[in-house]
Amino acid sequence: MRQKFKTILTVASLAMAIMGLVTFSLFILEESFQTVMFGTWPAQDAKDWELVSEGADLMVGITNTMKVVNYSAGWVQPIAFVAYRKYGIAAEYYTRCLRAKVFANRPELFVGRPVSFEFRPKEIRAMPDGSFLAVNGQMQVRTPIRLEGAVFRVSGVLERIDDRTLQVTMP
Repeated sequence: MRQKFKTILTVASLAMAIMGLVTFSLFILEESFQTVMFGTWPAQDAKDWELVSEGADLMVGITNTMKVVNYSAGWVQPIAFVAYRKYGIAAEYYTRCLRAKVFANRPELFVGRPVSFEFRPKEIRAMPDGSFLAVNGQMQVRTPIRLEGAVFRVSGVLERIDDRTLQVTMP
């Protein structure tokens, strides 16, 4: 009986150690995300949008690592798995919102990257090739059809046309 009890204690201790190793790793990833997030706050106050953008990229990397750890080993602690899954969803949301703020202030930082945003054109021009160009300040959107309405959602890769003009071409 005593040997059986020792075996049960050994197995339980091993299981708890493995659960602790996984959840501690997830906790450290959560803390690293929060440290970067806190760093973006003074960068936003300083209007250093390159630094804020760098922070958003770091947060994406940390969140992706957290998801790999959680989905590969987090199942050993089901309650923590659910909690860190939801934390990952919240972290992705925060990062999307932070990127929207950077885009609103310095869209040129997104040249070569996929973007999605609401666009309110000041004018729409018919182009010789049959496409349409919606323009608002330094941003323009090329579309195959004339988009009607005051605001529409734009998705595509941001390109630099010249020193002053950015463009998204919609399929």
